[in-house]
Amino acid sequence: MPPLPILLGAIALMLVLLAGGVWIAFAVGVAGVVAMWPTMGVRTLTLIGLQSWDTTTSFVLVAIPLFVFMGEVISGAGLIERLYRGISRLIDGLPGRLVQTNLFACSIFAACSGSALASAATMGRVAYREQVVKRGYQPQLVLGSVAAGGTLGILIPPSIFFVVYASIADQSVGRLFLGGVVPGIVVSLSFMLYTAVRCARDPGLTPRGADEPTPTLRERVLGLLEIWPFLLLIVAVLGSLYGGVATPTEAAGVGAAAALAIAAGYRTLTWAGLRTACLGTVKTSSMLFFIIISAKLMAIALAYYGVPVAMKQFATSLGSPYLLLLIIALAYLVLGTVFEDFSLMIIMLPFILPMVQAAGFDLVWFGVFMTVLLEAGLLTPPVGLNLFVIQGVTGASLGQVARGSVPFLLILLGAGVLLVLFPGLALWLPRLVM
Repeated sequence: MPPLPILLGAIALMLVLLAGGVWIAFAVGVAGVVAMWPTMGVRTLTLIGLQSWDTTTSFVLVAIPLFVFMGEVISGAGLIERLYRGISRLIDGLPGRLVQTNLFACSIFAACSGSALASAATMGRVAYREQVVKRGYQPQLVLGSVAAGGTLGILIPPSIFFVVYASIADQSVGRLFLGGVVPGIVVSLSFMLYTAVRCARDPGLTPRGADEPTPTLRERVLGLLEIWPFLLLIVAVLGSLYGGVATPTEAAGVGAAAALAIAAGYRTLTWAGLRTACLGTVKTSSMLFFIIISAKLMAIALAYYGVPVAMKQFATSLGSPYLLLLIIALAYLVLGTVFEDFSLMIIMLPFILPMVQAAGFDLVWFGVFMTVLLEAGLLTPPVGLNLFVIQGVTGASLGQVARGSVPFLLILLGAGVLLVLFPGLALWLPRLVM
């Protein structure tokens, strides 16, 4: 049978399975196997075993369960409330103090969890209760800030997303972490600047109650003490990595051990909480490994039928690398409203990477650019996943969450444009350090 009908049939099968609600990893994996079976026969089963073994025993990918465990321990130990209280005391003078707290806290928690959905869900519960229910803040502003702040989980290092991308694109995890630093800071500060300007122009959005006196110096010092565990975790992970002491996987182990030590020091992590953290780690890591294995099977099938060569020829025929970027950006923005970030990356990369390489783009830069696009997809109405997460944990209407997220979505799109105009935002630090 000619290869094109086989390949098109496999892709059609994948789309049918996805439309039917089948797990994305299963749908992609089955499509890859179906594509290879007519030509490879039973050898396909051997290939499945080899890819499963290579993926689950990869030293680089061991960082995934370790980073996931670090975030699970932090959440299970109740340290998020401490982070929230500490930051709110330290930034008391800023317009929209508690909304700014959402963004600061999401930025810091993102550096410890590496997950957009986890960041949004965790901070959403605390912020909605403290700001909308107790203080009467405008719901849209609060909901939008938490939905947007949650997206930082896949951009600010150490990001699990970058670990997976590095494995698929054969890039350095350390360079990708560094590549996300400056864009992450730019996006975070842009979110905060927008919030400050809007709250300064309309103080009624974030009314300050009479029972909320300005924190004293002592309270500010206590606030700093409450956020130090998170700062310690960030320093432990990134410091050990870029200080030349540890590999990315070893740095993840340092972070996991530090999270356990901090939780034990506060005596807030019970045996039941530790069990929950371990189960959560196993579930999340298993899902991610299953997705990676499926992606590799699909990539092998595509390579077997010469798809990478065809994709390179298509990229060359466009005549402009920026037209290619526009097509990719639109695809990610549209599909990002439907698919979860990891899943979309897995589905798209086997098709996109050959074109990106043919167009001459740096793959570290593209990893950061793609991440910003996926962040925007998480906020794109009407079905951006972060919108549903915030709706689920707060009980607010989807319309409120979507309307509050639109300004932050525009900021993310602006960040994507900046990365295209100034690639050094993502490449300067990796080139300087590594």
